[in-house]
Amino acid sequence: MQLRNHWRGRAGRCPRGYESERAGTSPARKPQERISDSITRFSGSTVFVFIHVVWFGLWILLNVNLIHLPYVSEFDPFPFGLLTMVVSLEAIFLSTFVLISQNRMSALSEKRAELDLQVNMLAEQKAAKTLELLEHIAQQLDTVYDRFNYKTDPEIEALKVSPKPHEVLQVMEDAVKEEAKEAARAIKEEVRKDITGEVQAAVRDVTGEVDAVRSDVQDVDEEIKRVASDVREVKEEIKMSATGRG
Repeated sequence: MQLRNHWRGRAGRCPRGYESERAGTSPARKPQERISDSITRFSGSTVFVFIHVVWFGLWILLNVNLIHLPYVSEFDPFPFGLLTMVVSLEAIFLSTFVLISQNRMSALSEKRAELDLQVNMLAEQKAAKTLELLEHIAQQLDTVYDRFNYKTDPEIEALKVSPKPHEVLQVMEDAVKEEAKEAARAIKEEVRKDITGEVQAAVRDVTGEVDAVRSDVQDVDEEIKRVASDVREVKEEIKMSATGRG
């Protein structure tokens, strides 16, 4: 009802600034925004590309002495440090102007989206009111003519319910929050899988190292036993030699 009264008070006129937005201009646009828009449009044209092709070509030809002009050639010898600095500064300023234009366009897009939402809500309320009038006409005809045989349709009753704008916004916010929760759950699940895989790989590596150490210990144990056996044999030989001499 508030939205219907809001539009009814405007007597069917478009909101202020809508015509100017459709025409591509905005009354609230500042001079720096106009300048940035003009620079952005020019930098996105083929003329801008041709100018830079000619500029870079002449600059390189003059500085590699393929075109010789007195007091002009070789003012920026290879590797063209001055050209690099100029191009870097140009890129910085161009990117800034493009960002300014993008911010303004995003603000205009938000206004248009809000306007579309209001128009859609108004159309929905008009459709609901039309359904109410049609049902009222059907009921009146049913009371006048007994053979009209009017029956209430539950679907029409549901369509007559016109949601409030804040209810629509609440549903949209809930949908966005639910999507954010789903994305967060998906990210957590992916991180958990990655961590589980890394832990399993680390466990496998540690298990392999433990098996390798166990094998080395067994080899060392066998070597110790072999050395002990050799020592016993040497002792036996020494005893036998001592007995033979005695």
